[in-house]
Amino acid sequence: MRAASALVGGLYALAYLFGIGDLAFEPGAGWLVRTAAVSPERIFSMRAPFLFEAVAMAEAGWWVVLVSPVNVAIAALLGTLLALNVHGVIALWRAPRSCSLSGLAGAWGALPALLAGSACCAPSVLLLLGVPALGVVAAFFGYLVPLSVAALAASRLWQRRVGAPPYA
Repeated sequence: MRAASALVGGLYALAYLFGIGDLAFEPGAGWLVRTAAVSPERIFSMRAPFLFEAVAMAEAGWWVVLVSPVNVAIAALLGTLLALNVHGVIALWRAPRSCSLSGLAGAWGALPALLAGSACCAPSVLLLLGVPALGVVAAFFGYLVPLSVAALAASRLWQRRVGAPPYA
């Protein structure tokens, strides 16, 4: 149960980094590491709301990785919260009688976790689909990361309240 939820959280963190462009798949990339001047100003310099500048770039075969400590921390936070939520949902589905609500309630508890994926992927999907209202919707993209963190944290707190076991 823990391994499955950790795998989902890790894959989400990687998908988040891929969605924001810090992890890319580029055929023909060589083997190279470049660093920028590392300073607090550079680390906390934002390209967009909750999207920070990289301080290093590594090319490894077909992978290109932009290293931004704050983006990695955000990805790790979202991945961890998602893993905790998935763990709670699996626990509620496996043993709904030990909890105060049914297994269906556990599925409802996963809803914020599933919606949190919009933090990185919704802008890309809307751009690909060419939605004319992208300009109106784009104004809210900066709020999706903190909203996702809040929704995932609230979901996990609710799961613990109804009887989901701790992760440890």
